[in-house]
Amino acid sequence: MAGRRDVVRWLLAAGLAAAAAPAAAGLRLTRFRGIGARFLWLRAGAEEHHVAFRDRSGALSEAGLSRLCWAFRDRHAGDVAIWMDPRLFDLLAAIQTEATLLADRPLRIELVSGFRTARRNLTIEGAAPASQHIRGRAADFALAGLDPRETARIADRLGAPGLGRYARFTHVDVGPGPRRW
Repeated sequence: MAGRRDVVRWLLAAGLAAAAAPAAAGLRLTRFRGIGARFLWLRAGAEEHHVAFRDRSGALSEAGLSRLCWAFRDRHAGDVAIWMDPRLFDLLAAIQTEATLLADRPLRIELVSGFRTARRNLTIEGAAPASQHIRGRAADFALAGLDPRETARIADRLGAPGLGRYARFTHVDVGPGPRRW
């Protein structure tokens, strides 16, 4: 039976082969170390992650993607992880970069929900049966110290395909779009 690392490696290989050329190449950088198109700084549960998911040339980093896929796992369903769509990480990095530039200070992503198993998704009130969360294409998050309405405005300006506005967090996804709620 394949272990967790074997499954993540297989999924990474499949995803790396399917991933487009560096979508992050045109994103702005910041004067804050580790905030920019190649990085995500986030808290997920009790864990904090600062991950470069692209290398300096903009190519996807297998090690970085593996760390992020694990960080975005479904903690409520026995730590189940899948290959997350790298476009989601590009979108989140763009949002984090823009918000950091606006605030003139680094803003950490507070992950509320990344991947969800289909079974767990059914237990969440109001969750769409075909949620992008179960496909590894969505995140519910807040930016530390920023109003979720501002986070949603930034995501909208950056063209997030799926965008949901909630009182305490923002939903973004890279599924078919545009969709707004």
